[in-house]
Amino acid sequence: MKTNDKIIYNFLLDLANAFENSKTEVELTSNLKKVFAAFCDIDEFKIFLYDSVLNSLKDFTKPWEILKKDYRANILNSYFCSFKYNTTDYIKEKDELVFPVYDKKILSGIVYIKGRVKNKILLEILSLVSKQISYAMNSLKNTEEMVIQEKFHKTIRNIAKIIETQYELNYIMPVLGEMIDSFISEHLIYVFLKVPKKKNYKLVWPNNCSDARILDYLSVINPKSTAILEDEGKIGIFPLFCEGKIFGAIVAKSQNEKLNDKDTDYLIEISKQASTTVDRASSYMKILEHATLDALTGLNNRHQFHTRLHSEVANAKRQKSSLCCIMTDIDFFKSVNDTYGHAVGDCVLKTVAKQIKKELREYDIPSRYGGEEFTIILPNTSLEEAALVAERLRYSIEKKIINIEEYRIENVSNISVTISVGVAQYKNTMKEPENLYQAADKALYTAKESGRNRVIVAD
Repeated sequence: MKTNDKIIYNFLLDLANAFENSKTEVELTSNLKKVFAAFCDIDEFKIFLYDSVLNSLKDFTKPWEILKKDYRANILNSYFCSFKYNTTDYIKEKDELVFPVYDKKILSGIVYIKGRVKNKILLEILSLVSKQISYAMNSLKNTEEMVIQEKFHKTIRNIAKIIETQYELNYIMPVLGEMIDSFISEHLIYVFLKVPKKKNYKLVWPNNCSDARILDYLSVINPKSTAILEDEGKIGIFPLFCEGKIFGAIVAKSQNEKLNDKDTDYLIEISKQASTTVDRASSYMKILEHATLDALTGLNNRHQFHTRLHSEVANAKRQKSSLCCIMTDIDFFKSVNDTYGHAVGDCVLKTVAKQIKKELREYDIPSRYGGEEFTIILPNTSLEEAALVAERLRYSIEKKIINIEEYRIENVSNISVTISVGVAQYKNTMKEPENLYQAADKALYTAKESGRNRVIVAD
């Protein structure tokens, strides 16, 4: 093999390896720079793609950034125009080499190399190299689009699944915000709820919104709205409906450029699914007004807990017997959902519920209070006995191994969780039955603040 042929062979082999080992735009650009170093003394290696909306080039590795309108940006755009209106394979200046890349035979951008070309063999094969890089970029783009589609459908499924475990808007809406934000990561996401009987909205996710204009834009939406784009397309308002009425809105805000058509379409579909989920939740809530059991865990639901609480307090007063209440919740439950998904979160809730039932007597009254919180009413139980029950429960859950193999989480087959527990005893000085679980809830808060995975008995 001739020397030049061997050089070209090795270069093309390195190029193929670079394509194979690149999973992101940053990796592809970095690996290509290393390969081209065989032919060039490189000071700068960049790939720029043309944005038809902005009528300008954008950095392939930072698509969210807009090139400043300066001399350098004008030069780069002029290079692009040269390929657009000519058929040349490359442009070679003193210390610059530029060649085009294509998307399905349509000019889509340029590769820019600043530095001295030390072996001119490269110029002879640039046409072939350009085609290979174009193919690699398109392949990477298609792979990313498949991943985005998969994430989109997973988000839709997870939103639909919320209805199986929760029916309260104050819980559902922040979860929706987290799901949407994890999918639409390029933009700021806000979730608002409409204040009943008023025209204004309150932010429910995340904790704050620094753009006061968004509240003004929300006042524009009406029952006939589908999606509204404001601020030259940088802010999207996507209304949420329940029983034909607006109950909230998802807001997406772009930091740099207008929302593209694909993101807008995704957000419209997500808002429709969210509306359907809340609509169903509203219907379920009406049914659950007459139900007594939580659908996911089989424990008493919140409504039944309050009914039994009033009944047991009345019994304790009449019989002058001791009555205690335990409040508990799962430590760092949000991180379980964030790390493994809501299906695994549901599995954890079911497992904890089973352990609670396993550790109690037949006449004790366990309930799912909401989210990851559980309550237990302990009739005819002293405070010392209740504390022992709480500690036994805490220990049993700490030692419980939860099998999650069926959920196919990579490299994870088992997890474990802990709980924080508050215990309180009913006293005659308590004016309302609710004061009992409020005292236990206060003790639970202390348990969480003092390190979690512990039992605190109310004073």
